[in-house]
Amino acid sequence: MSAPFATLADYELRYGAVADGDGGRVSALLADASDALLAAYEAAWGGYKAGDHPAFDRAACSVACSVVSRAVNVPLGMAGASQLSQTAGSYNASVNFANPTGDLWLGKSDLKRLGLAGCRIGSIDAMTGADRG
Repeated sequence: MSAPFATLADYELRYGAVADGDGGRVSALLADASDALLAAYEAAWGGYKAGDHPAFDRAACSVACSVVSRAVNVPLGMAGASQLSQTAGSYNASVNFANPTGDLWLGKSDLKRLGLAGCRIGSIDAMTGADRG
């Protein structure tokens, strides 16, 4: 692949400016997310060529940004924690983190937006006696 499906500028348009010094990390994650999108595409359709599946092309940028957003929004010092509970007097707060390890992953809704989820119907030509060699 020559270029990621999304750039740092695309990410910042959707999720706001990244913290100073994090631009390189987010750009690298966008490239990794683009590779994950390509792997999913190749598993479904084979080699990628722009324009072959317009739904994928339309959604690739926003899905790559979404995948990276899930990874970079792990709270500082909480990497690996799946839940946080705090109590102060009679008040209690509890939070479950959606992506505690900061992994890049494609969910069912991501695959659906890319046109890679759902049923597909294919066919093969029938073989005749003339096809036997």
